[in-house]
Formats: sequence, structure tokens, C-alpha cells
Amino acid sequence: MLVVDYHVHSISPDAKVPMQKMCEAALERGLKEIAFTDHYELYAHGVHRQFFHEEYLKKYWKELERCREQFAGRLIIRSGMEFGQLHLCREEAFGIIRRYPFDYLIGSIHKIENVDLEKMEYTERTVPQIMESYYRHLVELSAWGEYDCIGHLDLVKRHLARHGFADDYEQYEPYIDEILKNVIARGKGIEINTSGIRQGVGEPMPGFRTLKRYRELGGTILTVGSDSHRPQDVGADLAAAEVLMREAGFTQCTSFERRRGVCGWDI
Repeated sequence: MLVVDYHVHSISPDAKVPMQKMCEAALERGLKEIAFTDHYELYAHGVHRQFFHEEYLKKYWKELERCREQFAGRLIIRSGMEFGQLHLCREEAFGIIRRYPFDYLIGSIHKIENVDLEKMEYTERTVPQIMESYYRHLVELSAWGEYDCIGHLDLVKRHLARHGFADDYEQYEPYIDEILKNVIARGKGIEINTSGIRQGVGEPMPGFRTLKRYRELGGTILTVGSDSHRPQDVGADLAAAEVLMREAGFTQCTSFERRRGVCGWDI
């Protein structure tokens, strides 16, 4: 059984659960390694949000070091960050990354033109525009962003499902192929995000087709994360991710230390 969760939130604005509680939940579920990947959102057109600032980062590191000391010998705790839209503000993102010794970075798309995907209007007219914009942003992020793995590559399908729309995988497969090829060419990876299973999609993000295609193209770097924002979701549905990994031809998930992939966990 997988014993690693590489997508855990704590002090993020949509979580705010003490890291200690998330670590305790990880131990209760038999996990041996987790990565705290709290949000840091970047915005288009020079917009900044008050929440994401230096004090937020300092709080993150203070809590992380406290938990590393408290859970030493029982739980490996990796430092990480989930950067949203980091391709839009590359210098700002690079500045943060240079200042802090992160183990692992997720690159994600949560917003288009500073509007969160969750807040968009999904209709017959708007869905093609949203999908096109989402995947175009992912192409740019995969090519130019500073990340270790792309997060929940087809996140948009979660919102489509909520409004009763299919994800039309075949229509956007050329974009997905380009993203995967960019990732592989740069020596990066993707994550299996299990939150799709518990949030109405019925499968992880990405699903089996993308995972299999990634393997066919030569992809080897793969992490697994619950995207948990509360203790009860830490380590959720790792068994389902393990089944998908095996079916797609993977035998390991990757661990990271100081931005380098290290020997992963066998499945």
C-alpha cells in the first residue's frame, strides 16, 4: 500500500488546519512521508492578493520546522508549495523559490484571468472557451514554469462534472499531449491527485487515459497526493491511485528532497 501523500494543505487560506493535526492524521493512516504543499497564488496584470506575502511564508516554515522536530523518526515531512499560475509572474516565483529550501513544488492552474475555475459560469456557450483557455495556460506553464510536478492536470473536469458537462477528453487530447511532452522534455513530472474521487469526478486527476499516455511517451516521474485540506482527507484514496498506476505500467511513485527526485516508494 502507498504510504506517501505529496499534496497536503495546512495554513492555506482554504484550509487553516494546524500542521500538527495533519501530521497526526497521516500517522493514524499509516503514512510514512508527506509533503506540505500550501497554496501560493499568482495573478495576471500585476494583481496581488494580501494573503500571499512574506509573513505567510515565514509562518509556513516556522510550523514546518516545529512539526519536523515533533515527529522526527516517525514521519518524513517534506517542504513544498503549490504555486498557482506561476508562469504569469516568473520572476516573483523564482524569488520565492530561491529564498527557501523547498523539497518539492507543484505547478497548478486554478484561475483564468484572475477568476477561479470554481467561480466561472459553465454553460454550453462558455465551456469550450474555458476548456481552451485552461489547457492553453497549462501548455505555457508546462513549458516555462518552475515546478517539479504538474498538479491535477485536468482539474477543470471537476467543475464540468459539477455542472453536468463531460470533459470531452478526445477534443483536448492534442493539448494534453503537448503538456506531457513538455513535462518529460524538461525532466519534470505529474501528480495523481486523488481528490477527484471524493469530489464528484469518480476518478483521480488526471485519469487513467492521461496516465497511460504519459507512460507511453516515456514519463517516469510521478507523485501521489490527496489534496487534503482537512485531517480526515489525508491519505484519502491512495489505494485507488495505486491500482491506476499499476494498470498504466508504473511501479514506483517519486519522492523529492531539495527539488531532486529520490528513490521512490514501490507500489
